[in-house]
Amino acid sequence: VPLKTYDESLSVLRKSLDQAKLDRSDKIDGFRRLDGLVRTVEQNYQPRADFEQVVAHEFALSPSLGGRSVLDRKPQNRVGKGEQLLLFPPQ
Repeated sequence: VPLKTYDESLSVLRKSLDQAKLDRSDKIDGFRRLDGLVRTVEQNYQPRADFEQVVAHEFALSPSLGGRSVLDRKPQNRVGKGEQLLLFPPQ
């Protein structure tokens, strides 16, 4: 799970629990259970994916989703040391 997605999911759960119309003891119990879940997941997490295989899959899938990679960048005009880069380089 991407870290940003994981963090956002936890944020939504915490916010929902915080805004829920529950009495104080039920909210505290909910936060304890959520905290226990997070601790269990984070302590026992061991990635099992083959990194090279995942990168190859994402690279192959990217064009069909309109994605780009750093390899798609056109080389920029280099300037000498101390020279200002152009904000809008000529096309």
